[in-house]
Amino acid sequence: MFREIKKKKIILDYRKPYTDEVMRFINEINQVDWIYTSMRLDGNNITRDNVQRIVKGEFVVDVKVNDHTAITNYQEAIKYIYNIAGMKAELDEKELFHFYKILANTGAQEYRRTNPVLVSLDYNPPHPSEIEEQMEILFQWMRENDFQNNPILKAAYLHNKIVEIYPYESYSEAIARMAMYSELIKNGYPPVLLNLSESEYYAAIRSYLKKEEIQPMYDTLERAVYNKLEVMIQLTADQTYN
Repeated sequence: MFREIKKKKIILDYRKPYTDEVMRFINEINQVDWIYTSMRLDGNNITRDNVQRIVKGEFVVDVKVNDHTAITNYQEAIKYIYNIAGMKAELDEKELFHFYKILANTGAQEYRRTNPVLVSLDYNPPHPSEIEEQMEILFQWMRENDFQNNPILKAAYLHNKIVEIYPYESYSEAIARMAMYSELIKNGYPPVLLNLSESEYYAAIRSYLKKEEIQPMYDTLERAVYNKLEVMIQLTADQTYN
């Protein structure tokens, strides 16, 4: 499927620049898909429609104030990711901490000090004393590996490796997804709607934690990228090109 994805990306690259109207619509879809996916996989039952309404600036009475705040925080973090994506540099400790401070709404910049048992993953993450070293190993891995120029595969690994370390007191899974989407964006691919339930999501992560199987996460992400590019091709089909 990755071959077909690369072909679709070439088609879309050829169609650029998109019209302002199409670009605004694509940006809205991408932002809503990103936020809705992350909130849903964290166990929030907010609907995609309500996420979209809030992203557009509406205050939805039926949605909790905390959820409005969370969406605003995600919007700020997404804006930051797009700002750094053009630099094409690998993510580093500073940028991941920036995600954490935005999502957790905190000024603290420190790794977790507790040693939780992650029941949903049937997993005990590394001891807090090991986190800094594990993160350094992760950043080194990011610099040295491109997985045969397949950024989707690298993004899936990056997600799972961050969850494996579980570096923060909260939002570790959300930050893993931020990093995954950042890797896609840096390489010219859009953020996507992950079409799996919360239980399927954790099952995919467990496959990696227990057996080092990346395929469950990769297959889901690859299919999501394919589907999003197909939508973008349809949205840009009626543009006029020189």
